[in-house]
Amino acid sequence: MDYTITELSDEKAVVTFADGAWATVPVLETDTKEVFETRLQGFVTKITGSNPEWIAVNQTGSVTQEAYSETTVEKVEETDNPAWLDARIAAYGATSSQIEFITEKGLAAWQEEVAAIKLANPIV
Repeated sequence: MDYTITELSDEKAVVTFADGAWATVPVLETDTKEVFETRLQGFVTKITGSNPEWIAVNQTGSVTQEAYSETTVEKVEETDNPAWLDARIAAYGATSSQIEFITEKGLAAWQEEVAAIKLANPIV
């Protein structure tokens, strides 16, 4: 299929095909045209869609950044979970706490902790 290189930057080329599809393809300093075209054949082309009319190249804007906290990342919603499941979820703690536990004490220790939590909060 015929193609046109529409953008070129360090180590990549944006290629547009005759049917309007496009692909971003890596380019190595040592590539020959034949090597590049062989690589190009392996890329799945993307169908061009349309963007909303409010967005444009070189558009600027401003956003605010919320303070980071675990409550921002992990909000717990009220559920219809059985009591034993809510108790287990509370005992496991936040994902970040679980990761910290594993990092500091190891996976085997976490697996023992999980077994103890399950024993203390059996399925009923």
